[in-house]
Amino acid sequence: MATTHVTYVRGGHMRVLFTVSSWRGHYFCMVPLGWALQAAGHDVRFACPPDQTASIDGAGLVAVPVLDSVDWLVMARLSNYLEIVRGNREGLPLHPYTGRRVRRLDEFDPLPEALAFRERTQEAIRRSYDAAVDYARRWRPDLVIHDLTAPEGMLAAEVTGVPSVYHPPGLFGTAETEPGVDLGDGDKTGSFRRYGQEHYRTGRIRYAVDPSPDSAVPPMGSTLRLGMRYLPYNGPAVQPDWLREPRSRDRVCIVWGSSAAFEAEAEPTLNAAVEAALANGAEVVLTTSEAQRKELTGLPSEVRVLVGFPLNLLLEASDMVIHHGSVNTLMTAAAAGVPQLPTPFTDEQATVSGRIARTGAALPIRAVKADAERIAAGVETLLKGDAHREAALRLREVIAAQPSPLDMVAPLERLVREGVLTAADVPSAAARAGR
Repeated sequence: MATTHVTYVRGGHMRVLFTVSSWRGHYFCMVPLGWALQAAGHDVRFACPPDQTASIDGAGLVAVPVLDSVDWLVMARLSNYLEIVRGNREGLPLHPYTGRRVRRLDEFDPLPEALAFRERTQEAIRRSYDAAVDYARRWRPDLVIHDLTAPEGMLAAEVTGVPSVYHPPGLFGTAETEPGVDLGDGDKTGSFRRYGQEHYRTGRIRYAVDPSPDSAVPPMGSTLRLGMRYLPYNGPAVQPDWLREPRSRDRVCIVWGSSAAFEAEAEPTLNAAVEAALANGAEVVLTTSEAQRKELTGLPSEVRVLVGFPLNLLLEASDMVIHHGSVNTLMTAAAAGVPQLPTPFTDEQATVSGRIARTGAALPIRAVKADAERIAAGVETLLKGDAHREAALRLREVIAAQPSPLDMVAPLERLVREGVLTAADVPSAAARAGR
Protein backbone atom coordinates (compact mmCIF):
# COMPACT_ATOMS: atom_id res chain seq x y z
CA MET A 1 0.00 0.00 0.00
CA ALA A 2 2.90 2.34 0.69
CA THR A 3 4.08 2.02 -2.90
CA THR A 4 0.80 3.16 -4.35
CA HIS A 5 0.61 6.06 -1.88
CA VAL A 6 4.08 7.27 -2.86
CA THR A 7 3.19 7.08 -6.55
CA TYR A 8 0.02 9.07 -5.97
CA VAL A 9 1.54 11.75 -3.71
CA ARG A 10 4.45 12.41 -6.06
CA GLY A 11 2.43 12.65 -9.24
CA GLY A 12 -1.00 13.69 -8.01
CA HIS A 13 -2.25 10.90 -10.24
CA MET A 14 -4.30 7.82 -9.42
CA ARG A 15 -4.97 4.60 -11.20
CA VAL A 16 -8.64 3.71 -10.63
CA LEU A 17 -9.97 0.30 -11.56
CA PHE A 18 -13.72 -0.25 -11.86
CA THR A 19 -15.04 -3.83 -11.91
CA VAL A 20 -18.42 -4.25 -13.56
CA SER A 21 -20.78 -7.10 -14.35
CA SER A 22 -22.62 -8.03 -17.53
CA TRP A 23 -25.84 -6.34 -16.32
CA ARG A 24 -25.62 -2.84 -17.80
CA GLY A 25 -28.22 -1.37 -15.47
CA HIS A 26 -25.86 -2.02 -12.58
CA TYR A 27 -22.88 -0.19 -14.05
CA PHE A 28 -24.35 2.56 -16.24
CA CYS A 29 -24.64 4.53 -12.99
CA MET A 30 -20.82 4.32 -12.61
CA VAL A 31 -20.07 6.01 -15.92
CA PRO A 32 -20.42 9.62 -14.62
CA LEU A 33 -17.97 8.92 -11.78
CA GLY A 34 -15.58 7.38 -14.30
CA TRP A 35 -15.85 10.56 -16.38
CA ALA A 36 -15.24 12.76 -13.33
CA LEU A 37 -12.12 10.87 -12.31
CA GLN A 38 -10.86 10.87 -15.87
CA ALA A 39 -11.50 14.61 -16.21
CA ALA A 40 -9.52 15.19 -13.00
CA GLY A 41 -6.49 13.63 -14.69
CA HIS A 42 -6.67 10.13 -13.26
CA ASP A 43 -6.19 6.92 -15.22
CA VAL A 44 -9.48 5.01 -15.30
CA ARG A 45 -10.11 1.48 -16.53
CA PHE A 46 -13.21 -0.71 -16.45
CA ALA A 47 -12.61 -4.44 -16.02
CA CYS A 48 -15.62 -6.13 -17.58
CA PRO A 49 -16.90 -9.27 -19.31
CA PRO A 50 -16.12 -9.27 -23.06
CA ASP A 51 -19.76 -8.71 -24.06
CA GLN A 52 -19.70 -5.28 -22.38
CA THR A 53 -16.61 -3.97 -24.15
CA ALA A 54 -18.50 -2.01 -26.80
CA SER A 55 -20.85 -0.47 -24.23
CA ILE A 56 -18.00 0.84 -22.09
CA ASP A 57 -15.97 1.96 -25.10
CA GLY A 58 -19.06 3.81 -26.36
CA ALA A 59 -19.08 5.81 -23.13
CA GLY A 60 -15.56 7.06 -23.81
CA LEU A 61 -13.97 4.87 -21.14
CA VAL A 62 -11.29 2.20 -21.34
CA ALA A 63 -12.66 -1.35 -21.25
CA VAL A 64 -10.52 -4.24 -20.08
CA PRO A 65 -12.44 -7.42 -21.02
CA VAL A 66 -10.87 -9.85 -18.54
CA LEU A 67 -13.83 -10.81 -16.33
CA ASP A 68 -16.21 -13.69 -16.88
CA SER A 69 -19.97 -13.25 -17.02
CA VAL A 70 -23.12 -14.91 -15.76
CA ASP A 71 -26.18 -15.27 -17.96
CA TRP A 72 -28.58 -13.44 -15.68
CA LEU A 73 -31.65 -14.00 -17.89
CA VAL A 74 -31.19 -17.77 -17.98
CA MET A 75 -30.59 -17.76 -14.22
CA ALA A 76 -33.79 -15.81 -13.59
CA ARG A 77 -35.87 -17.97 -15.93
CA LEU A 78 -34.56 -21.15 -14.31
CA SER A 79 -35.43 -19.77 -10.89
CA ASN A 80 -38.95 -18.89 -12.00
CA TYR A 81 -39.43 -22.33 -13.59
CA LEU A 82 -38.39 -24.02 -10.36
CA GLU A 83 -40.74 -21.82 -8.33
CA ILE A 84 -43.68 -22.88 -10.51
CA VAL A 85 -42.70 -26.58 -10.47
CA ARG A 86 -42.52 -26.42 -6.68
CA GLY A 87 -45.97 -24.85 -6.49
CA ASN A 88 -44.80 -21.50 -5.16
CA ARG A 89 -46.08 -19.64 -8.22
CA GLU A 90 -48.83 -20.23 -10.73
CA GLY A 91 -48.96 -20.19 -14.51
CA LEU A 92 -46.66 -21.44 -17.23
CA PRO A 93 -43.10 -20.10 -17.27
CA LEU A 94 -40.80 -19.09 -20.08
CA HIS A 95 -38.32 -21.65 -21.35
CA PRO A 96 -34.99 -20.76 -19.70
CA TYR A 97 -33.02 -20.85 -22.96
CA THR A 98 -35.47 -19.89 -25.72
CA GLY A 99 -37.40 -17.31 -23.71
CA ARG A 100 -40.68 -18.61 -25.13
CA ARG A 101 -43.63 -19.65 -22.99
CA VAL A 102 -43.87 -23.42 -22.58
CA ARG A 103 -47.17 -25.18 -23.26
CA ARG A 104 -46.67 -27.76 -20.50
CA LEU A 105 -44.42 -27.84 -17.46
CA ASP A 106 -42.94 -31.19 -18.50
CA GLU A 107 -41.52 -29.68 -21.69
CA PHE A 108 -38.40 -28.89 -19.69
CA ASP A 109 -36.97 -30.40 -16.52
CA PRO A 110 -35.41 -27.53 -14.55
CA LEU A 111 -34.01 -29.61 -11.68
CA PRO A 112 -30.99 -31.28 -13.35
CA GLU A 113 -30.36 -28.23 -15.53
CA ALA A 114 -30.39 -25.91 -12.51
CA LEU A 115 -27.66 -28.02 -10.89
CA ALA A 116 -25.57 -28.05 -14.07
CA PHE A 117 -26.12 -24.34 -14.63
CA ARG A 118 -25.09 -23.56 -11.06
CA GLU A 119 -21.89 -25.55 -11.50
CA ARG A 120 -21.06 -23.72 -14.74
CA THR A 121 -21.91 -20.39 -13.13
CA GLN A 122 -19.74 -21.03 -10.08
CA GLU A 123 -16.80 -21.92 -12.29
CA ALA A 124 -17.30 -18.74 -14.33
CA ILE A 125 -17.39 -16.67 -11.13
CA ARG A 126 -14.20 -18.30 -9.85
CA ARG A 127 -12.48 -17.51 -13.14
CA SER A 128 -13.69 -13.92 -12.89
CA TYR A 129 -12.29 -13.49 -9.37
CA ASP A 130 -8.96 -14.89 -10.51
CA ALA A 131 -8.89 -12.61 -13.54
CA ALA A 132 -9.63 -9.52 -11.44
CA VAL A 133 -6.84 -10.34 -9.00
CA ASP A 134 -4.41 -11.12 -11.79
CA TYR A 135 -5.12 -7.86 -13.60
CA ALA A 136 -4.88 -5.80 -10.41
CA ARG A 137 -1.53 -7.38 -9.57
CA ARG A 138 -0.22 -6.43 -13.00
CA TRP A 139 -1.77 -2.95 -13.40
CA ARG A 140 -1.44 -1.93 -9.73
CA PRO A 141 -4.44 0.37 -9.23
CA ASP A 142 -4.50 2.81 -6.33
CA LEU A 143 -8.25 2.43 -5.86
CA VAL A 144 -10.86 -0.13 -6.92
CA ILE A 145 -14.57 0.66 -7.36
CA HIS A 146 -16.99 -2.24 -7.85
CA ASP A 147 -20.62 -2.49 -8.85
CA LEU A 148 -23.54 -4.32 -7.26
CA THR A 149 -22.76 -7.69 -8.85
CA ALA A 150 -19.00 -7.43 -9.35
CA PRO A 151 -17.40 -7.83 -5.89
CA GLU A 152 -14.35 -9.20 -7.69
CA GLY A 153 -13.08 -5.65 -7.32
CA MET A 154 -13.16 -5.80 -3.53
CA LEU A 155 -11.11 -9.00 -3.55
CA ALA A 156 -8.61 -7.52 -6.03
CA ALA A 157 -8.26 -4.47 -3.78
CA GLU A 158 -7.69 -6.54 -0.64
CA VAL A 159 -5.12 -8.79 -2.30
CA THR A 160 -3.17 -5.79 -3.64
CA GLY A 161 -3.56 -3.71 -0.46
CA VAL A 162 -5.53 -0.73 -1.79
CA PRO A 163 -8.89 0.75 -0.77
CA SER A 164 -12.13 -0.37 -2.40
CA VAL A 165 -15.45 1.45 -2.78
CA TYR A 166 -18.87 0.00 -3.51
CA HIS A 167 -20.92 1.85 -6.15
CA PRO A 168 -24.52 0.56 -6.34
CA PRO A 169 -27.05 1.93 -8.84
CA GLY A 170 -29.00 3.38 -5.93
CA LEU A 171 -31.62 1.95 -3.56
CA PHE A 172 -29.41 -1.04 -2.61
CA GLY A 173 -27.73 -0.85 0.80
CA THR A 174 -25.05 -2.85 2.58
CA ALA A 175 -27.12 -3.85 5.61
CA GLU A 176 -30.22 -5.18 3.88
CA THR A 177 -32.78 -7.49 5.44
CA GLU A 178 -35.59 -7.08 2.89
CA PRO A 179 -36.34 -9.97 0.49
CA GLY A 180 -34.57 -9.78 -2.83
CA VAL A 181 -32.09 -7.07 -1.89
CA ASP A 182 -30.51 -8.98 0.99
CA LEU A 183 -27.65 -10.51 -0.99
CA GLY A 184 -26.80 -12.91 1.81
CA ASP A 185 -23.70 -14.94 1.00
CA GLY A 186 -21.96 -12.80 -1.58
CA ASP A 187 -19.24 -15.34 -2.43
CA LYS A 188 -20.54 -18.88 -2.66
CA THR A 189 -17.38 -19.86 -4.53
CA GLY A 190 -15.22 -19.15 -1.48
CA SER A 191 -12.87 -17.04 -3.60
CA PHE A 192 -12.08 -14.53 -0.85
CA ARG A 193 -10.90 -17.33 1.44
CA ARG A 194 -8.92 -18.93 -1.40
CA TYR A 195 -6.83 -15.75 -1.37
CA GLY A 196 -6.56 -15.64 2.43
CA GLN A 197 -9.14 -12.88 2.88
CA GLU A 198 -12.15 -12.70 5.16
CA HIS A 199 -15.31 -14.15 3.62
CA TYR A 200 -17.20 -11.56 1.58
CA ARG A 201 -20.46 -10.05 2.74
CA THR A 202 -21.87 -6.62 2.01
CA GLY A 203 -21.58 -5.71 5.71
CA ARG A 204 -17.79 -5.70 5.27
CA ILE A 205 -17.97 -2.84 2.78
CA ARG A 206 -16.36 0.24 4.36
CA TYR A 207 -17.22 2.90 1.76
CA ALA A 208 -20.03 3.37 -0.72
CA VAL A 209 -20.61 6.01 -3.36
CA ASP A 210 -24.40 5.90 -3.31
CA PRO A 211 -26.61 7.77 -5.82
CA SER A 212 -29.83 7.04 -3.91
CA PRO A 213 -31.93 10.15 -3.29
CA ASP A 214 -31.23 11.58 0.16
CA SER A 215 -34.95 11.06 0.84
CA ALA A 216 -34.74 7.32 0.01
CA VAL A 217 -31.45 6.09 1.46
CA PRO A 218 -31.26 2.30 1.87
CA PRO A 219 -29.85 0.63 5.01
CA MET A 220 -26.09 1.17 5.09
CA GLY A 221 -25.13 -0.16 8.53
CA SER A 222 -21.55 0.78 9.38
CA THR A 223 -20.62 1.60 5.76
CA LEU A 224 -19.62 5.24 5.25
CA ARG A 225 -22.00 6.56 2.62
CA LEU A 226 -20.82 9.15 0.12
CA GLY A 227 -24.13 10.42 -1.22
CA MET A 228 -23.84 11.45 -4.85
CA ARG A 229 -26.24 12.96 -7.36
CA TYR A 230 -27.66 10.43 -9.79
CA LEU A 231 -26.76 11.46 -13.34
CA PRO A 232 -28.64 9.23 -15.79
CA TYR A 233 -26.59 7.53 -18.45
CA ASN A 234 -28.27 5.01 -20.74
CA GLY A 235 -25.80 4.82 -23.59
CA PRO A 236 -24.77 7.06 -26.51
CA ALA A 237 -27.65 9.10 -27.83
CA VAL A 238 -28.96 11.32 -30.60
CA GLN A 239 -32.03 13.39 -29.81
CA PRO A 240 -34.57 13.04 -32.66
CA ASP A 241 -36.61 15.96 -33.96
CA TRP A 242 -39.92 14.64 -32.61
CA LEU A 243 -38.65 14.77 -29.02
CA ARG A 244 -37.90 18.48 -29.39
CA GLU A 245 -41.31 19.41 -30.75
CA PRO A 246 -44.11 20.87 -28.56
CA ARG A 247 -46.71 18.36 -27.41
CA SER A 248 -50.48 18.78 -27.48
CA ARG A 249 -51.24 15.77 -25.25
CA ASP A 250 -49.70 13.69 -22.49
CA ARG A 251 -46.90 11.29 -23.35
CA VAL A 252 -46.67 7.96 -21.54
CA CYS A 253 -43.42 6.02 -21.72
CA ILE A 254 -43.58 2.25 -21.32
CA VAL A 255 -40.31 0.43 -20.68
CA TRP A 256 -40.19 -3.19 -21.86
CA GLY A 257 -36.71 -3.82 -20.51
CA SER A 258 -34.58 -6.79 -19.57
CA SER A 259 -36.46 -7.16 -16.29
CA ALA A 260 -39.51 -8.31 -18.28
CA ALA A 261 -37.60 -10.75 -20.47
CA PHE A 262 -37.79 -13.63 -17.99
CA GLU A 263 -41.43 -13.22 -16.90
CA ALA A 264 -44.21 -15.07 -18.66
CA GLU A 265 -46.76 -12.75 -17.02
CA ALA A 266 -45.20 -9.61 -18.50
CA GLU A 267 -47.13 -9.54 -21.77
CA PRO A 268 -50.62 -9.09 -20.23
CA THR A 269 -49.22 -6.30 -18.07
CA LEU A 270 -47.80 -4.60 -21.14
CA ASN A 271 -51.07 -4.86 -23.04
CA ALA A 272 -53.03 -3.44 -20.12
CA ALA A 273 -50.60 -0.53 -19.80
CA VAL A 274 -50.85 0.33 -23.49
CA GLU A 275 -54.65 0.19 -23.45
CA ALA A 276 -54.90 2.31 -20.30
CA ALA A 277 -52.60 5.01 -21.66
CA LEU A 278 -54.43 5.19 -24.98
CA ALA A 279 -57.79 5.30 -23.19
CA ASN A 280 -56.59 8.42 -21.38
CA GLY A 281 -55.81 10.11 -24.69
CA ALA A 282 -52.05 9.88 -24.25
CA GLU A 283 -49.34 9.38 -26.81
CA VAL A 284 -47.65 6.05 -26.08
CA VAL A 285 -43.95 5.46 -26.63
CA LEU A 286 -42.58 1.99 -25.89
CA THR A 287 -38.86 1.40 -25.59
CA THR A 288 -37.36 -2.09 -25.75
CA SER A 289 -34.42 -4.15 -26.98
CA GLU A 290 -33.97 -5.52 -30.49
CA ALA A 291 -34.52 -9.11 -29.32
CA GLN A 292 -37.68 -8.27 -27.41
CA ARG A 293 -39.04 -6.13 -30.24
CA LYS A 294 -39.29 -9.27 -32.35
CA GLU A 295 -41.49 -10.87 -29.70
CA LEU A 296 -43.97 -8.00 -29.59
CA THR A 297 -47.02 -8.58 -31.73
CA GLY A 298 -50.45 -7.02 -31.95
CA LEU A 299 -49.53 -3.57 -30.67
CA PRO A 300 -51.87 -0.78 -31.75
CA SER A 301 -50.51 1.07 -34.78
CA GLU A 302 -50.39 4.39 -32.91
CA VAL A 303 -47.80 3.09 -30.42
CA ARG A 304 -44.33 4.38 -31.24
CA VAL A 305 -41.77 1.61 -30.63
CA LEU A 306 -38.13 2.52 -30.02
CA VAL A 307 -35.26 0.03 -29.90
CA GLY A 308 -32.28 0.64 -27.64
CA PHE A 309 -33.25 4.27 -27.11
CA PRO A 310 -31.61 6.08 -24.16
CA LEU A 311 -34.25 6.30 -21.46
CA ASN A 312 -33.05 9.59 -20.00
CA LEU A 313 -33.78 11.47 -23.24
CA LEU A 314 -37.23 9.96 -23.49
CA LEU A 315 -38.25 10.56 -19.88
CA GLU A 316 -37.30 14.22 -19.87
CA ALA A 317 -40.02 14.65 -22.51
CA SER A 318 -42.66 12.34 -20.93
CA ASP A 319 -45.45 12.80 -18.38
CA MET A 320 -45.29 9.39 -16.74
CA VAL A 321 -43.53 6.04 -17.08
CA ILE A 322 -44.73 2.46 -16.69
CA HIS A 323 -42.08 -0.19 -16.07
CA HIS A 324 -41.26 -3.37 -14.16
CA GLY A 325 -39.44 -1.85 -11.23
CA SER A 326 -35.82 -2.15 -12.33
CA VAL A 327 -33.55 0.10 -10.29
CA ASN A 328 -32.05 1.77 -13.37
CA THR A 329 -35.50 2.87 -14.58
CA LEU A 330 -36.60 3.90 -11.09
CA MET A 331 -33.56 6.13 -10.67
CA THR A 332 -33.64 7.59 -14.19
CA ALA A 333 -37.31 8.51 -13.80
CA ALA A 334 -36.65 9.96 -10.35
CA ALA A 335 -33.92 12.21 -11.74
CA ALA A 336 -36.27 13.30 -14.54
CA GLY A 337 -39.06 14.21 -12.12
CA VAL A 338 -41.53 11.86 -13.81
CA PRO A 339 -44.25 10.02 -11.85
CA GLN A 340 -43.88 6.25 -12.09
CA LEU A 341 -46.13 3.21 -12.24
CA PRO A 342 -43.86 0.22 -11.49
CA THR A 343 -45.35 -3.27 -11.82
CA PRO A 344 -42.68 -5.32 -10.01
CA PHE A 345 -42.50 -9.09 -10.51
CA THR A 346 -39.75 -9.97 -8.05
CA ASP A 347 -39.16 -9.20 -4.38
CA GLU A 348 -36.13 -7.13 -5.37
CA GLN A 349 -38.18 -4.98 -7.75
CA ALA A 350 -40.94 -4.60 -5.17
CA THR A 351 -38.50 -3.50 -2.46
CA VAL A 352 -36.69 -0.86 -4.50
CA SER A 353 -39.96 0.38 -6.03
CA GLY A 354 -41.33 0.77 -2.52
CA ARG A 355 -38.42 3.01 -1.57
CA ILE A 356 -39.30 5.44 -4.35
CA ALA A 357 -43.00 5.06 -3.56
CA ARG A 358 -42.37 6.32 -0.01
CA THR A 359 -41.37 9.67 -1.52
CA GLY A 360 -44.76 9.86 -3.23
CA ALA A 361 -43.23 9.79 -6.72
CA ALA A 362 -44.32 6.25 -7.61
CA LEU A 363 -47.45 4.13 -7.37
CA PRO A 364 -46.34 0.48 -7.53
CA ILE A 365 -48.74 -2.34 -8.37
CA ARG A 366 -47.33 -5.82 -7.77
CA ALA A 367 -47.48 -7.75 -11.06
CA VAL A 368 -49.53 -10.59 -9.59
CA LYS A 369 -52.22 -8.01 -8.79
CA ALA A 370 -51.71 -5.82 -11.86
CA ASP A 371 -54.90 -6.64 -13.74
CA ALA A 372 -56.24 -4.30 -16.41
CA GLU A 373 -58.54 -2.52 -13.96
CA ARG A 374 -55.82 -1.69 -11.44
CA ILE A 375 -53.41 -0.55 -14.13
CA ALA A 376 -56.07 1.67 -15.70
CA ALA A 377 -56.79 3.26 -12.32
CA GLY A 378 -53.08 3.81 -11.70
CA VAL A 379 -52.52 5.44 -15.09
CA GLU A 380 -55.47 7.77 -14.59
CA THR A 381 -54.28 8.72 -11.09
CA LEU A 382 -50.79 9.60 -12.27
CA LEU A 383 -51.89 11.46 -15.40
CA LYS A 384 -54.84 13.36 -13.99
CA GLY A 385 -53.89 13.91 -10.35
CA ASP A 386 -51.39 16.37 -8.90
CA ALA A 387 -50.02 14.60 -5.81
CA HIS A 388 -47.65 12.14 -7.48
CA ARG A 389 -46.54 14.66 -10.09
CA GLU A 390 -45.66 17.21 -7.41
CA ALA A 391 -43.85 14.53 -5.37
CA ALA A 392 -41.85 13.51 -8.45
CA LEU A 393 -40.78 17.11 -8.98
CA ARG A 394 -39.73 17.40 -5.33
CA LEU A 395 -37.72 14.20 -5.67
CA ARG A 396 -35.99 15.61 -8.73
CA GLU A 397 -34.99 18.65 -6.67
CA VAL A 398 -33.62 16.44 -3.90
CA ILE A 399 -31.47 14.56 -6.41
CA ALA A 400 -30.28 17.73 -8.15
CA ALA A 401 -29.12 19.18 -4.81
CA GLN A 402 -26.85 16.24 -4.01
CA PRO A 403 -23.08 16.42 -4.57
CA SER A 404 -22.03 15.74 -8.16
CA PRO A 405 -19.58 13.07 -9.34
CA LEU A 406 -16.96 15.82 -9.47
CA ASP A 407 -17.52 16.39 -5.75
CA MET A 408 -16.56 12.75 -5.17
CA VAL A 409 -13.08 13.13 -6.63
CA ALA A 410 -11.49 14.91 -3.66
CA PRO A 411 -12.73 12.40 -1.03
CA LEU A 412 -11.55 9.49 -3.17
CA GLU A 413 -8.17 11.14 -3.58
CA ARG A 414 -8.01 11.56 0.20
CA LEU A 415 -8.93 7.90 0.68
CA VAL A 416 -6.00 6.85 -1.51
CA ARG A 417 -3.62 9.38 0.04
CA GLU A 418 -4.47 8.71 3.70
CA GLY A 419 -6.03 5.26 3.57
CA VAL A 420 -9.17 6.24 5.47
CA LEU A 421 -12.23 8.49 5.26
CA THR A 422 -14.44 9.82 8.04
CA ALA A 423 -17.86 11.43 8.00
CA ALA A 424 -16.16 14.84 8.05
CA ASP A 425 -14.67 14.08 4.62
CA VAL A 426 -18.02 13.40 2.98
CA PRO A 427 -19.51 16.23 0.89
CA SER A 428 -23.17 17.01 1.60
CA ALA A 429 -25.99 18.68 -0.25
CA ALA A 430 -26.11 21.42 2.41
CA ALA A 431 -22.38 22.16 2.07
CA ARG A 432 -22.68 22.17 -1.69
CA ALA A 433 -25.56 24.65 -1.56
CA GLY A 434 -23.48 26.99 0.61
CA ARG A 435 -20.54 27.19 -1.75
